[in-house]
Amino acid sequence: MIMVVGWIWLVPATAVERSALSSPLGVERPEGLTSMRVARAMVHFAPERAARMLSNSSNGEISPELAGMMLRQIAKGTQPAATPTETNTRPTGGAKFVTVD
Repeated sequence: MIMVVGWIWLVPATAVERSALSSPLGVERPEGLTSMRVARAMVHFAPERAARMLSNSSNGEISPELAGMMLRQIAKGTQPAATPTETNTRPTGGAKFVTVD
């Protein structure tokens, strides 16, 4: 248990973990590293139980299948953000007010 806790909080990020978190080279502990490692440990040691516990902690709002999928996605790391597409470039013209007669 001490080794797992040490790995989660003390070991700097590897190159694979930095690329999964879209982090630059100089950063030793990028944001999201701890949650990614905790999710990896949960998925590795007890995936079904971890998914059920996450589902139960949400009072049933998240199904165990969805919770398991979320844990696997967190364990993989963040994906690069998609570029936003332009939908409407015309000006809106300010606030609109509705009056009722």
